[in-house]
Amino acid sequence: MRSSVYNTLQNSTQQVLTRKDSDSQSENAFTLFYGNFRTSAPKVKSIMEQVELRYNRGPEYQALLEDCYAYYFAQRQTLLGPSVAAAVSELASKHVRDHCALVRSGCAFMIHVCEDEYQLFFHFFSKPTKKLDLLLESLSSNLYDVLRPLIIHINHLETLAELCSILKIEMLQDHVQNSPNELKSFETIARQMLEDVQERLVFRSHIYIQSDIMNYSPAPGDLAYPEKLEMMESIAESLKKDSLSRQSSVGSLTSQEVANITDTSSAIQGSNGVNGTEMRSSFPVITNSAPSHINSSLSPADLHGMWYPTVRRTLVCLSKLYRCIDKAIFQGLSQEGLHACILSLIVAEQGIKKRKSELDGQLFLVKHLLILREQIAPFHVDFSIKETALDFSKMRVAAYSLFSQRSRLFSVNSNNAFLEFLFEGTPQVLEHYIDSKKDVDNQLRKTCENLIKNVTNTFISDLNSFLTKANVVLNLNKEEGTRISLKQQPFANPEKVHEIVNVTYKQVKSKLPAVLRAMSLYLSNKDTEYILFRPIKGNVQLAFQQLEAITKEQYTEEEQQIVACPSVEQVNLLLSATS
Repeated sequence: MRSSVYNTLQNSTQQVLTRKDSDSQSENAFTLFYGNFRTSAPKVKSIMEQVELRYNRGPEYQALLEDCYAYYFAQRQTLLGPSVAAAVSELASKHVRDHCALVRSGCAFMIHVCEDEYQLFFHFFSKPTKKLDLLLESLSSNLYDVLRPLIIHINHLETLAELCSILKIEMLQDHVQNSPNELKSFETIARQMLEDVQERLVFRSHIYIQSDIMNYSPAPGDLAYPEKLEMMESIAESLKKDSLSRQSSVGSLTSQEVANITDTSSAIQGSNGVNGTEMRSSFPVITNSAPSHINSSLSPADLHGMWYPTVRRTLVCLSKLYRCIDKAIFQGLSQEGLHACILSLIVAEQGIKKRKSELDGQLFLVKHLLILREQIAPFHVDFSIKETALDFSKMRVAAYSLFSQRSRLFSVNSNNAFLEFLFEGTPQVLEHYIDSKKDVDNQLRKTCENLIKNVTNTFISDLNSFLTKANVVLNLNKEEGTRISLKQQPFANPEKVHEIVNVTYKQVKSKLPAVLRAMSLYLSNKDTEYILFRPIKGNVQLAFQQLEAITKEQYTEEEQQIVACPSVEQVNLLLSATS
């Protein structure tokens, strides 16, 4: 029986090898591998079924079946091994510059080989064996051996991310899940390739975050704010005007054509009227009315192309990583990427402040932090990571205590200095969490507070300076019981206070439109602008209210008229009318 099976398998192998040498086309060669080999399957399977039935009756049957398995797989390895290796090498040379096409075509080829080989095995045998998986894994390793040297030299994140998608979704999820038995060995190799690609992707992402985000050196055009926004706004306005003018011209032409048709129709109907009676035109009257509402365009700062480069790079990088790597690894990289992005935005803010104004720099930072916070919201992960560190501060104290108590170093009681050092000098394990989402929120809150303070000082710096000095005098009178007259101070006589009020009022009136314009240009969101402007407005109102209270308490009615402090209603009207 053993000799019969061996001879049948050997003859089939020799016939295939002979015909394969005469026919060099790979497609025909692989047809021979399965078509011709399968013709001898019924003879072998009839013998193998008898052996498999007697498998548990004695060790000689078990040894016979294992020997037949081994000889079968040796013959298949002889046939397929060189051909599979040659086919994979041919694919590699064909797609030498397209790694994604190489991985996709190479995996598709190996899937067909595994499926065909799995089906062929059960034409000869009835019982499965682990040796089949070993054969298929050995054949699949040819693809891994070719792809791995290429994978570890890929630098582009886009290519690595696409390779992850091909292996993870197209191969493992679509193909392997549909044929888990046939592709069990291929799954092992595919997962190894996926892990290699993911490892390379994480490594290159770390380098990308350091070089292209954290250490990004902005070009002059990157800091051209608000000119970039004003240019995009003017382009949007011109496009809107062109659109409206085209609609108007189309409407005018349509109306003229209808008028001409109506006149012609009336003339024809008038000449053809029955008993001289004019017939009314049946054409409807068409009017070109302007649309009732035109959708306002987005802010230029909201356009993806207008985002600061590091913000765009960070979000694109995170979006690619989110689909490709494990959640825990993504959380660590996202924390690193967001931290680097915030630092780069702070550098850009300082550059814009030096180039233009402090307000422009702060609004730039606020807008891009809002973009970051909005864009990372769809990532359904926890952006916090736990860091562990060792605290050696107690060890230093314990070491100092050990040297100062050397006399007790060899004492045999509980006061032994060395034992105290061992127990008290043990380093402590400290754990703390870093939350990148909170970092964005904290930086946003800090920037908004600085912006509010800056704009408030721009409006009422002189008035705040006066109020600070006046409160010092008033608090001194309360605490020490002195009677220092405020209005007799050089900075607080009625004429001087009137000058401060006049200057402050003019500053608010002249600078407020520019501030609101800048907020609208950068933020372009009425709710956000209102939230940001409300505390500024409150600070201005509060300052004038404090001034009004001081003048009523410290100045006569005649002096109050000289000071001419505006009332709360007047201040509200100033802020509302200007805004």
